[in-house]
Amino acid sequence: MARTDYWLTDGYGNKALVVGAEERDRWVPLGWAETTEPAGDDMVWMRHAGHGGHAQFAAGVVETWQSLGWEPSAPPEPVDVLHDDHLVDVTAPAAEPQTPASKAASGTPKEK
Repeated sequence: MARTDYWLTDGYGNKALVVGAEERDRWVPLGWAETTEPAGDDMVWMRHAGHGGHAQFAAGVVETWQSLGWEPSAPPEPVDVLHDDHLVDVTAPAAEPQTPASKAASGTPKEK
């Protein structure tokens, strides 16, 4: 059974192409909605087949970049800075709070 391609928009003129209803349904709760094919000033998310990088291109130049290995695609995966194990070091001990040294009226630290 062939999968259906869906064009999605984030509502800000950025469009992405996803394959299959499951993928479409995964992006909808993240702020994306079904839309028409890109045109005019729309920006299109594309992925390079060789190195896997993502970039946005104006709708009018998509065909040019396709000849260089770029294909319309889903946007890059969103980053969850609070829960991504690569961004959050949950094994590091909490830093002890620093207390500023007391200063004398002259501005120099007091001896204890």
